[in-house]
Amino acid sequence: MEMRYVLFELFGLPVTLYAVLLVCAFAAGLLCLRLEQKRAGLRAETTEIFALLALPLGLLGARLFYCLVRLTLYLEIGLGSVLRLWDGGYALWGAVGGGMLAALLTAKLTRQSAVKLMDALAFPAALTIAIARFAEFASGEGIGLEVEIPFFQRFPFAVYNPDWEVWFFAIFIAEGLVALAIAAFLQWKKFAHPGDRAKTFLVLYCSAQILLESLRRDEFLRWLFVRVSQLAAVLVLGGLMFWALFRWCRAEKTARMPVKQLVLNWIVFLAGVGICIAMEFAVDKSADMPVWLCYCIMAVCCVVFGATSHRLILKSVKE
Repeated sequence: MEMRYVLFELFGLPVTLYAVLLVCAFAAGLLCLRLEQKRAGLRAETTEIFALLALPLGLLGARLFYCLVRLTLYLEIGLGSVLRLWDGGYALWGAVGGGMLAALLTAKLTRQSAVKLMDALAFPAALTIAIARFAEFASGEGIGLEVEIPFFQRFPFAVYNPDWEVWFFAIFIAEGLVALAIAAFLQWKKFAHPGDRAKTFLVLYCSAQILLESLRRDEFLRWLFVRVSQLAAVLVLGGLMFWALFRWCRAEKTARMPVKQLVLNWIVFLAGVGICIAMEFAVDKSADMPVWLCYCIMAVCCVVFGATSHRLILKSVKE
């Protein structure tokens, strides 16, 4: 973190602009939840209890996820470094997991429907992620490939690195805009069944993140050659689809999606994932295919298997 982004010190620890913006993102999400809970018919104390649980669990989840991914590093430098929270090292998917756990605990403590609370959290979550992504301009993260076309060598298309005297694509802007678009869609769309709003948020976010994560060239998390955020997105989508398949198997025949249609959708989904994996390798290894073409193909695949997984998850069984 560059010193110009350190605003002040608190108890001897630096407070950065990025940290302040993340707090603002969390506060904006809570404000939206406060408004959403009235529409969803949730109890008045829901937001306060969720806030008290989500802040520690979100931070803990984000930190543990990051440290587990980089476990080899922390074994080398000492596990005590895991507790040095001010040194940085957090992962968004860990925060999402902590937030979901906080929602489940809140629903149990307030004796409310967890599904209803998850639906109410979908829009606030998308807005929080959008603000958090925009805040990455203060962390130096969220950058992509070097910009060679002069027209794009300007903000918001790119950010300038004065040390290297190079412009890099501002992927964090794209991620923030996508999250805002998801938030807007969730507010505009009318959902017929409980849980559909939360599932739609996860499907849209995961599908987009598979592409957007590939565009990043910062210190992203990886296991060997696999980008952890992409893997997490695929696993979440796959988990939702297998749950939908389980429900399909248990449903009455008259309520099921036809077998041929089900199989075809699964084939399209798996083919899309496979092509995305091939394009990911092509970006790094292939000298014959232009990078822009790889990403265009990957974008099309993300749209296709996103729509396919959405259809399977929400419509494989008639309510």
